[in-house]
Parts: sequence; structure tokens; C-alpha cells
Amino acid sequence: MGKKSVTWQDVEAFLAADLWIAGRKTGHDFYEKLLPNGELLRTHISRAGSKGMSPGRFRAILRNQLKVGEDDFWEAIRAGRPAARPSEVEEPPPQHAAWVVRVLVIELHLTPSEIQALSVEDALRMVNALRSRPRD
Repeated sequence: MGKKSVTWQDVEAFLAADLWIAGRKTGHDFYEKLLPNGELLRTHISRAGSKGMSPGRFRAILRNQLKVGEDDFWEAIRAGRPAARPSEVEEPPPQHAAWVVRVLVIELHLTPSEIQALSVEDALRMVNALRSRPRD
């Protein structure tokens, strides 16, 4: 399914299809799921059902809480049955140190998308190459 703005209702639909157990209810609704390998997953959802979330937050929830890939997330909702596990979970983008990003932006004039495409090692290599050039 194509990418769309994900809502908390979508996450709730996934939890229902994936057979999560509802727990306590406070400002959020808490859920748990015990995987066959004995791992206990926990998540919570906002009560702002139709409110969207950023793509980064959605990927973090998939990776860290639901332990499922995006395709499997949407397929579970579409089919109304639990997600297949293990699932291909998207790896997070490389985390560059703030000082490295500052050099890449201010001194090397890279765009955010260019920086995101760099591995941590390549970014450091570029910064070190800049720093090792003779100054005028």
C-alpha cells in the first residue's frame, strides 16, 4: 500500500488485527502482545484518533514498539489478521553528531537530504578532509 499520513486510528486498527491485549487507560491506551519467542511487546496510543503523526514517529513505533515492517503493518489491517513475524523492520537513518551536521551544512553547504544519504563514516571522512586542507 502507498505511503499516507498515518493516524492513531490506523495504529489502533493494527493492534486489533494483530491481537494485542488492551491494558490500562489513562491519557493514552496501553497495549501488550506476547510473541511466540517469549518477547513481550508494549505500546500505547493517543486518544486523538484521527490526528496524524510524522513519518519519523511512525517508523520509530513500527521498529521499537510493534516490531513490524510498514508493509506488514498495512497488510495486517487490510487482511484483518495478525502480522507475520519476524518482519522486515526498517533500519533508522544514520545518526550524525550535531557538530558534524553543523560542518556539513555551514562549511560544505550540503542539504539535509544529502546529509541523510551519507553514512556516519562518509560524513566524518568529509569533515576530516575539510579540516586537513591547508588554510589560505
